Amino acid sequence: MKKISLLFLLILSFFIHESAWAAENKFGIHILEPSDLDKAAGLVNSNGGDWGYVTVVIRDDDLNFDKWQDFMNSCREKHLIPLVRLATHLETGGPNWVKPKAEEAEKWANFLENLNWPVKDQYVIIFNEPNHTKEWGGVINPKEYSRVLLAFIEKIKLKNENFKVLNAGLDLAAPNSKTTMEAGKFLQEMNWEIPGIFDQLDGWASHSYPNHGYLGKPWDTGKTSVRGYEWEILTLKNQFKVKKDLPVFITETGWPANDSKIKNQKSKIKFYDWNTVSNYLKYAFESVWLKDIRVKAITPFVLNYPESLFSDFSWLDKEGNTYPQYETIKNLAKINWWPEQIQKITLSKIDLPPFILTNSSYKGRIIITNEGQSILGEKESFILKIIQKDREIHVSDLIPEKNFIKPKEKVWLDFEIKTGSKSGEFNFEWEALGPQKIKVVKPSILAKASLTFWEKILAKIKFW
Repeated sequence: MKKISLLFLLILSFFIHESAWAAENKFGIHILEPSDLDKAAGLVNSNGGDWGYVTVVIRDDDLNFDKWQDFMNSCREKHLIPLVRLATHLETGGPNWVKPKAEEAEKWANFLENLNWPVKDQYVIIFNEPNHTKEWGGVINPKEYSRVLLAFIEKIKLKNENFKVLNAGLDLAAPNSKTTMEAGKFLQEMNWEIPGIFDQLDGWASHSYPNHGYLGKPWDTGKTSVRGYEWEILTLKNQFKVKKDLPVFITETGWPANDSKIKNQKSKIKFYDWNTVSNYLKYAFESVWLKDIRVKAITPFVLNYPESLFSDFSWLDKEGNTYPQYETIKNLAKINWWPEQIQKITLSKIDLPPFILTNSSYKGRIIITNEGQSILGEKESFILKIIQKDREIHVSDLIPEKNFIKPKEKVWLDFEIKTGSKSGEFNFEWEALGPQKIKVVKPSILAKASLTFWEKILAKIKFW
């Protein structure tokens, strides 16, 4: 009987877990510039969907706070969850990216912490494909990457426990050569340098491309298929004994395409045509990624890069027109959900007199500031209801004139206090704001010398 009960609980927990994951919108897209957010939102939040994902790269020579805060604000308004991948910059005159340094982690942590992100979970990916020499200063050094990764994990999460740190996605098709290292060997040397490094992560970033040569089929399996993340997760569990069930973020995937309409096609490889690519992506989403409860987000590469370097991968042409895969994925049914956001309202100023007379009313104003992540009033009407502490007075709710209050915005709100026949010191409080006190006195108190001249004048004005 106990065995049956245990089995039942295990099955029940599986379905609960599956339904929880299924309640999220997994659709996303990889973008290269904040200006692509409109097209991204139109793709990933279409057909019933809300709060999809975008993967974006921030370089160390582009740490412009205003630019990236505007990006976060746009993500908030367009309901997009950012997956931020850190990057250095290209070496002067060379093809390689400058090698990151562990001591730069503090600078990055400060920059990321100062941004007001749109949702509570703040995803950060620590660089890109370090099993390529061109991505790591011209060398391959998994032990060094492991040390850099740990330094960034520690510094970033020390700033804010809401940061979710992910590894750099690896090239799963790379062989052992002068310029690349096979992914399994790279992971092994990382773990040799810092045993248990993968248990320090909050999620797993995967580049599950249909290789080799981007000619794989969506129903293929194995390390170099669109299911490449399965090989990675099994390797983490079986070989490195990772205890965490890391959620998977497929931050790069997809098929490049050749199109006879495009002149001067840079690639000599015969890729699939756009319609085939479109059908393969549809199959991969519907039959593989969306069905896997371990996969949290899928952001194919890349929305908009019609120039020669990535023209084969771009979902838009030079005029901004969409290729077939954009429309196909746009038309797939999606989930309407709402991720957790931090809500914080601060009281900046309140207009309260030193006292109010009995059987009278007072109209005052209060200034509040939205210090949280959400746009107040977006989900439902924004009202700060009164939490009545004393029944001898009546205090109105706070109802803003503006429908929406964005983060960092200050607004004036009107309120009214009505008193009864009882005097004394009374407590009241609005939701999300601290407790307040008001003194209620009888008109006869004006004759007492304990009141100052100006208090008497104010009381008379309010009385009449």
